[in-house]
Amino acid sequence: MSAADRHVSVLILGGGTAGITVAARLRRADSRLGIAIVEPSKDHYYQPLWTLVGAGVFPLSASRRREADYIPPGVDWIQDRVAAIHPAENAVTTAGGERITYDWLIVALGIQINWTAIPGLAEGIGSHGICSNYSAKHVDYTWECIRGFKG
Repeated sequence: MSAADRHVSVLILGGGTAGITVAARLRRADSRLGIAIVEPSKDHYYQPLWTLVGAGVFPLSASRRREADYIPPGVDWIQDRVAAIHPAENAVTTAGGERITYDWLIVALGIQINWTAIPGLAEGIGSHGICSNYSAKHVDYTWECIRGFKG
């Protein structure tokens, strides 16, 4: 079967904590299932730890691991981005042009932060006391703001 004709029983979009946990549970439940995860990143961040990073308890590096170390054995890792979902065809197209068909689809893509939805936020985040625990780029600034808080 060529890459363009790939078919799996369960296709999971997103290799974060949710996608990996579901893949591992399904794999344990039935080792015969063909399972694949579509996830472009080589790094896996355990985002729930970012609250403690923002509180100064852990460094950001404590939340980062190699994605390959967390893909469950027997689960295929498709290291690409999702370009389109075709629900009527039970198919997904990746940014690299691969078409993957599935019996069951699990969408666990996480959040997509849109800093530009609030005027001035994109320009201000990470300075002037504007911080967020939802971004690896800005989470350390949260602790800086807490340490410097005078109110």
